[in-house]
Amino acid sequence: MTTASASLNSSPALSVPRRFSESRLIPDTAAMAWRSALTMLRNPAEFFDVLIQPVLFTVMFGELLGGAISGDVRSYLPILVPGLVITNVLSTCQSVGVDLREDMSKGVFDRFRALPMSRLAPLLGPMATDLLRYAVCAALTVATGVALGYRPENGWIGAVGVVLAAAACGWAISWVFLMLGTLFSSAQAVTSFNIIILFPLCYLSNALVPVDTLPHWLKIFAEHNPVSYAVSGLRYLLDGTAGTGTAADAGWALLGCVLIVAVAAPITVTRYQRSVA
Repeated sequence: MTTASASLNSSPALSVPRRFSESRLIPDTAAMAWRSALTMLRNPAEFFDVLIQPVLFTVMFGELLGGAISGDVRSYLPILVPGLVITNVLSTCQSVGVDLREDMSKGVFDRFRALPMSRLAPLLGPMATDLLRYAVCAALTVATGVALGYRPENGWIGAVGVVLAAAACGWAISWVFLMLGTLFSSAQAVTSFNIIILFPLCYLSNALVPVDTLPHWLKIFAEHNPVSYAVSGLRYLLDGTAGTGTAADAGWALLGCVLIVAVAAPITVTRYQRSVA
């Protein structure tokens, strides 16, 4: 009896499999990214912020503010388009945190926990899908500006650089919303962060107006606003030295993205793993 029990315990065929396997991180992340893409395709309303907002905001703010700030719409577009690229992309980032919070509240991750899959894949899959959302949002904003008469000095190479840089900024900020999704108990609380914190940061910056026109206290705030560095960096990518941005602004913006990911990602992963353990 003792011999038989020892044989059963040592048999590879009867050994208990590991519940999680990080060796399957890449294929499981791809599967979760596909699941996220299918979810978006089945809910077309989730595309409104990506497909409609870039066109609507570019036309609306261009026609509304162009004459007052730069004399005409076309002269205002080099200021407006990079600002709206960042504003539109950052405003779409909240969805990944809201979706994570809703999945955790509905017990979706309890089902994933029962599967022999990477425990990080449900977290990273939607992040991979959202990169496409940010790129589409940025590209549509630039395309709408071109349709209104904007001609970037750096041409399509600068436009591609702006799309990639904006997607990188969006991906970094989405880690903040993911972190909030693991910290807050409701999706509404995650949405509130966008309204209370991110909305003022975007609009109290140089995204829509030159900071020289602002009151002194607001000018100081706008000049040191992280969003302003990102906007100036995109202006440099689009118009080079002919615009108001510098290469240093682009460098500071990318460094800020790295710092955000370095802080938010470990907290998010720790909180997430604790919740699904």
